[in-house]
Amino acid sequence: MNTKVSLQKCESYDKQEVADSIKALLEPLGSMSAFVKKNDIVLIKPNMLSCKEPERAATTHPSVIEAVVRECFDAGASEVWVGDSPPAIFGRTEDFWNKTGFAKATETAGGKMLCFEKDEKANVNFKVFGKEVTASVIKKVFDADVVISLSKMKTHNLTRITGAVKNHFGFIPGFAKALWHKKFTKVNEFSAFVTELARSLPVKLHIMDGIEAMDLQGPASGRVKKNNILIASESPVAVDMGFCKIVGLKPESVPIMKYCKSIGWGPASFNDVDFVGTKVEDCIVKGYIVPPAPPVYLIPDFVLELIRKMIWTGPNLKPNKCVKCGRCKNICPAKAIEISSNGAEFDRTKCISCFCCMEVCPIEAIEMKASPLMSIILKLRNVRNILSRSKKNE
Repeated sequence: MNTKVSLQKCESYDKQEVADSIKALLEPLGSMSAFVKKNDIVLIKPNMLSCKEPERAATTHPSVIEAVVRECFDAGASEVWVGDSPPAIFGRTEDFWNKTGFAKATETAGGKMLCFEKDEKANVNFKVFGKEVTASVIKKVFDADVVISLSKMKTHNLTRITGAVKNHFGFIPGFAKALWHKKFTKVNEFSAFVTELARSLPVKLHIMDGIEAMDLQGPASGRVKKNNILIASESPVAVDMGFCKIVGLKPESVPIMKYCKSIGWGPASFNDVDFVGTKVEDCIVKGYIVPPAPPVYLIPDFVLELIRKMIWTGPNLKPNKCVKCGRCKNICPAKAIEISSNGAEFDRTKCISCFCCMEVCPIEAIEMKASPLMSIILKLRNVRNILSRSKKNE
């Protein structure tokens, strides 16, 4: 049986328009009452990557949060909690809540904010490529009757896109996320870890905010792109499949999606999805630019050691932007960053290219840079992809 993915066009973050769109989005899935019952305690997990205003498109928009909280109460929920854990909290968690608009939206709708860093923890056990792994997540994810994920449609320099599956990574609180980047340094390994974590958590409903998305160098410092779309499904893989369909991305080119297919979790292709709601052809987005998957991750380790100095991608400081706050240094799991009088300095011999530093930089002073040889490889691959698409259109 195919998996349902609901699509709904939404042109703005006007509260009434979003509320109507969320209701229409959920209707083909049985409405919110299919997921939330009378007296249920609900946990909603949006994307609160960084302490930025909603219009920066780095976080789930508060209008979407407010609409979903209201839907939960209308379905009979007794309590609705909203929370997330950024890669690192510098200062008060409340500052993040206020800057992103999460606190006001949640309070207005009658919900409560939950600080993941202060919540009790619970261990989840799973295997990544045959190895036993134990990760600590917030206990509330198991205590709540219903867990809902509100992801943001964004690109990612490591995993290409960050969507519904990767949103589960936020159930791991604070700095612990950076340590998992260090343990699984290759994108295929990290993608497997995130996917297996997602499979271990009881999230019932997945909604993606793509009204204003982010492309290019996401997930924190990319371009705001109006995609005017909301996506929902019971399957996070299916939501990400919808993401790929709308922006013209092959699912097999996304490391997380490729791994999901290899283990048989979720729909394996567009043919395994039933798109309902707004017609797919009315949702297609043009000009959404996704970072290429660096081929360095496909190179065997022994070969990589020989050519590492010639082929690499990693963070690079933009001229005259660094304010020397030290957040990048503090979050770096590989201890590859020092702060000098000129700003952040990166030790390429230690860097694992996880781009955590980019995610936490408050002023977007860090960008992805490729070595000259890697740049040539990426350009040649882009030319090949363009030629391939041209042949298909002939």
